[in-house]
Amino acid sequence: MNQQNEAIAILLANRSYLYRLLQRIFGGEPQAEVLKVVTDPHTREALQLLLQEDEHLFDQHFEVLSEVARALAAEPEQTMDKLKSEYTYLFIGPNNLPAPPWESVYLTKERVLFQESTLNVRRAYLKYSFLPSNYPHEADDHLGLELDFMAHLSQVAQDHFDQGRLEEMKAILTDQQAFLRDHLLLWIGDFAQDIQKSKTHYFYPPMADLTKHIVKIDAELLDELTAL
Repeated sequence: MNQQNEAIAILLANRSYLYRLLQRIFGGEPQAEVLKVVTDPHTREALQLLLQEDEHLFDQHFEVLSEVARALAAEPEQTMDKLKSEYTYLFIGPNNLPAPPWESVYLTKERVLFQESTLNVRRAYLKYSFLPSNYPHEADDHLGLELDFMAHLSQVAQDHFDQGRLEEMKAILTDQQAFLRDHLLLWIGDFAQDIQKSKTHYFYPPMADLTKHIVKIDAELLDELTAL
């Protein structure tokens, strides 16, 4: 494998890893095994690779992960309870959610679910026969499901590259470009901003901000990869 192909392989694997990580963070209640992955050295290396041009951004976000890792080591039960309480408050209720994790809420004046954008997300999934992990218990445009779709396509693109199917890989990456442009990039910034206004800032608000940056940087990365 030449130097360029080796660099591409690393980038594709890193994209797949980070999207799957974000999906596991926002796709359900916090689990101890997920948090171990979130705070392990592999995650540090993956974030460092993606955020290498902004050391301050890396330091800021990895410090949050380090704090959680230290808390889990010192007081595992209390820390898990705190994380679950934060997740419930932010994403389940019963009170009004400070940052609803659905695309359609941010694209309509009425801020309601199951709008045209939701159907457009579903059409994107159907092209790849993708069935979200929480289907049909969650609206298609939930953040966790959109990240799940990006993680799925990232893995498919990586597999195509590993098997030498470069045109198929570029087609997947082009569709990911479109999905970011038409969906995630339209609302992830507003979601990340809204969640910062909540009463809690322990884990999920910083992770939402990190997700915003990862998605924006990935869009730039896809511009480069599809131009090869």
